[in-house]
Amino acid sequence: TILRAHILHKAPELLAPGSGFKLSASWVRRFVHDVLNWSSRKSTRAVRKTPKNAADLCELTFLCMVFAIMLHNIKPSMILNADQAGILLMPSGKQTYEVKGSKDVTVHAHDEKRQMTIVVASSLDGQLLPFQSVWGGSSAASLPSKEAPRQAEADKLGFVYAHGDTRHWSSRDTTKQASSLISMSCWIEDIVLPHIARQVANNPELSEDSKALLLIDVWPVHIAKKSPDDFLPWMKRVHKNIIVIFIPGGCEFRRVCS
Repeated sequence: TILRAHILHKAPELLAPGSGFKLSASWVRRFVHDVLNWSSRKSTRAVRKTPKNAADLCELTFLCMVFAIMLHNIKPSMILNADQAGILLMPSGKQTYEVKGSKDVTVHAHDEKRQMTIVVASSLDGQLLPFQSVWGGSSAASLPSKEAPRQAEADKLGFVYAHGDTRHWSSRDTTKQASSLISMSCWIEDIVLPHIARQVANNPELSEDSKALLLIDVWPVHIAKKSPDDFLPWMKRVHKNIIVIFIPGGCEFRRVCS
């Protein structure tokens, strides 16, 4: 795309019909390699270690799920797998082109840290739940504008937005409760519970007492239980029909739900 823009600016006749020139992937590779003398470079970082007994830990988690599913006859639509990820507002990537042999490689905007967190979930029968996005700040000004493009579409799909105070991370309150500042419900109350209610309404085999299973990562916010208001004690007290099972630490890539 960048090369095409430069050609259109400096030599548009090359892209004119009948010119015989084709801006192909192979031409771009040769141009970058032979003319610019660039090679692909990327930064590195330490890789998170996988436990030596990862296979055993995942098998135990799988067996816990099997036991809960068989014991309570949990339907696929009530088995949820959720995860969260930080999304850079200005993605820069970790790789760039630089002259061959360069010792110092700078990736532009690599230090850009402004992010929001997106929380996604799907059910075992293939339903994708609405997204929750968590933003830093404490006022409506730090959330997506109501006039943003396709905002009406997002609202129709049930997307919700929450504050993470001064951070963008998913917190105890954004995970379980509503934000009192702008009356915005959060993940469990505004996404998980409505999904469960829809399944109960649409499936005569389900009732309000039917169990659901939630598979999530071992995250400090998720496993904290020092306070009765922490996520896990709150779930056991308020939403006893939702069984929470954790993916073992360092084993997320295996995704035992899959």
